[in-house]
Amino acid sequence: MLILLTHAQEESRRTAASLARLGHVAVLSPVLDMEPTGALWPARIIDGIIATSARAFELLSATPDWPLAEARRLMPLLLVGERTREAALERGFEGPMLIAPDAKTLATQVCTRFAVPSHFVYLAGRDRKPDLEECLTEAGFEIEPIEVYAPQPAESLSDAVLAFAETGGIGAVLHYSRRSAENFLGLAPTAGLDLSRINHICISQEAAAPLLDARLNGVLIAEAPNEQAMFEIVNTLTDPP
Repeated sequence: MLILLTHAQEESRRTAASLARLGHVAVLSPVLDMEPTGALWPARIIDGIIATSARAFELLSATPDWPLAEARRLMPLLLVGERTREAALERGFEGPMLIAPDAKTLATQVCTRFAVPSHFVYLAGRDRKPDLEECLTEAGFEIEPIEVYAPQPAESLSDAVLAFAETGGIGAVLHYSRRSAENFLGLAPTAGLDLSRINHICISQEAAAPLLDARLNGVLIAEAPNEQAMFEIVNTLTDPP
């Protein structure tokens, strides 16, 4: 099946490779690109680093000597997902790691394993849900958000999508956030996509909300908020609805 990927270019390439191993073909058209903000690392002692996305490390505007190499080796890392762990290691952060499958689980584990009031730096995006930091702040932790990256909306879908739109060959679109789904809905009419004939596979109820509000057919929500659960839906589909 031909699948349209709308998340950032590098992430879409990794997803496309995974889909290819499952026998599917992907066409890439990021609707949001993440750009570094140039935010600076805080010049103070902290008890750990929180990050929920690999972008937090990939787009971190840190100089080679700050934070100090010793700090990178020793600071605890409180992370969501294996890809975030890999990105941290690639940037030289090698401290003790707590890896959770999602932000809610991470918050629970932090509350059980760290003393109050620990002070954490949260490497985050400018456009994010407040749930994690609100939960930890209410529990008595000090959370210092450092907005490492910010979304930049695309102005159009890719030329490859325009070509496939004419043939009606796209069987599914993968949606990873509410913001990207909203932007996709704004760009799709100009590209000539018939959204009523495409399956929309969403990582969460939140990501699906704009599509459901638009009363689209074929909106499918993953049982767990991860890509593997989205792939499980892909593998059950054969033809567009």
